[in-house]
Amino acid sequence: MSKKQDDVIAELSKKLDLILRRLSALEELIVEKPEYEGVLQSLRLTKFGVGLYDEPLKMANRLRKAERVIARIDAPQDAISRCIIQALAVKGPLNISAIARQVQSMRGTASRRIIRERLKDLEGKKIVQQVAGFGKKYALTM
Repeated sequence: MSKKQDDVIAELSKKLDLILRRLSALEELIVEKPEYEGVLQSLRLTKFGVGLYDEPLKMANRLRKAERVIARIDAPQDAISRCIIQALAVKGPLNISAIARQVQSMRGTASRRIIRERLKDLEGKKIVQQVAGFGKKYALTM
């Protein structure tokens, strides 16, 4: 994707977020008025439909960020490191076991030991970082 396509995706995402906020505000107003009960279901369906378009745009944006991280650095030339970066971009902070499952689903095989080694390498290159919370989780530093 080009910079122009990134800008288009970001703009569409902003517009959809604005629409969702306005629909939520309308929903709050309608809930207070029992005479509009019939409209409420249609409004909720509309809000749901708009939300269906928003999530793929956000996913595309997260994947694009992962591609930029991979292109920006020269280290993760191996498939496992690329899969780790993609998994963290799509799923957000994950622990080693969850990352291993994601990499296995992408590649067919991955051991926790190898994942741990790659994470240590990526952490040293400031591509990923440990995040606070229960257990040891990793996230992209983008």
